[in-house]
Amino acid sequence: MKALFVCDEIEDWDLLKNIFHAHFSSIELLCVSAAKEALDTLMFEGPFGLIILECSIKESDPTLLAEEIYETIGERPLIFVGTAAMIKDRVKQEFFDTYDMVTIYNKPYKPLELKNSINEAINWAKQLEYEQSVVELDSSEFLPLKLRNFYLYDQVPFDVYIELTKTKYLKAITAHKKYTQSIIQDFQKRNIKYLYLEKNEHLNFLENSIKKISQSLYQTDKSDRVRRLQTLVAAVLVSHQYIKDVGVSDSLKEFVDLIIINFGKVIEDHTSLQEILLNFPIEHGDLAEQAVLKGIICEFMVRSMGWRSDLTRSKTGLASILHDIFLEREEWSTITYKDHPHLDDLTELQRKNFIDHPFKAAETSRYFSNYADVDFIIEQHHEQPDGTGFPRGINSGKITKVSAIFIIANNLVIQVVINGITPSTIQNIMQSFKDLYLGGPFKEPFNHLIKELKRK
Repeated sequence: MKALFVCDEIEDWDLLKNIFHAHFSSIELLCVSAAKEALDTLMFEGPFGLIILECSIKESDPTLLAEEIYETIGERPLIFVGTAAMIKDRVKQEFFDTYDMVTIYNKPYKPLELKNSINEAINWAKQLEYEQSVVELDSSEFLPLKLRNFYLYDQVPFDVYIELTKTKYLKAITAHKKYTQSIIQDFQKRNIKYLYLEKNEHLNFLENSIKKISQSLYQTDKSDRVRRLQTLVAAVLVSHQYIKDVGVSDSLKEFVDLIIINFGKVIEDHTSLQEILLNFPIEHGDLAEQAVLKGIICEFMVRSMGWRSDLTRSKTGLASILHDIFLEREEWSTITYKDHPHLDDLTELQRKNFIDHPFKAAETSRYFSNYADVDFIIEQHHEQPDGTGFPRGINSGKITKVSAIFIIANNLVIQVVINGITPSTIQNIMQSFKDLYLGGPFKEPFNHLIKELKRK
């Protein structure tokens, strides 16, 4: 077990270290002087069974720090130390009353009394078995889930872990115990992109997510436009994870059908494409957000061109969901031509996998037997009219019109992610596209896109 002492009076560290060395030698005491350092230590060097928090800490409110600690790593024994006046002034009675395992030690320090207080807290921690929150298993026993999946819930029916090493995992979320969105946000701030589930629970999580999102999409009406968009982003995120980890099942096909249907409902919820763009909830610019926006833009162009076939519109919808699913890194989604300087930094294998990712996604699309020819759209989604695209480097003469629709939507969203969404950036992007897309199979869809963007 480990204990953490948060105190910016460095001279107090030696007293605590001596007490732990003499009476609690099996427990490692770490000392930090600031709130951020404390949270980083708790997250990455745990688990900790005991927190000791000096109330006179200058740069932080001790009660707020204690609340943030509990939000980050969960409840555990915590001792506020300080003078009676300092504790009365800086420890909120409401926090103290809420948690039975929170205690107070009034300074000045008396080694025997302090030892007894620490001992009581440690016994409590041992009873709760915090040391068992770290498990050592082979990485093959776990599967990753993107952090954003956990925004869908406030509790899950299984334990969720952070990977510390290839064989060591720290419990981040406890089964059947409510957690707050701030915990997930804190993981994100610490650049944690994945949480891990044991293999036998992974599929259950994904299937539960599909049911939850499907129910939300069925229930969302026109009055809650932002909710539909946010739910669609979550839906694409889960579908990507399911396809990569499980494959294409009948239930997944039904789920994808529902996503594509809702691209059309987004259009019916709004008065114009520009209204959607300016109100689209882009938070990360990741593949899921891009996919939803591309699907909606394609739907607008296809409708504007008078293509009434549901099958045609569904093709661009499925292409939007699948086209970049096998990118190794999400930031590579903004690379649109084969001589891009970012490709120079990749290994030979990474470069090959990147160039070939449209083929792999196209192969997956063939499992969706109700969507004919989507594989050709996906294979061509990074091609350009002038032949500078990839994977084949073909030009306008070999690009189909439906592929041209998707290529325009793809590149518009990439530029929006890079430059932001404002009326002026949209206008500048479209102006920069004029010379590129005013010929061949691109001309008609590009003109219709301009028309839709001018519609108020």
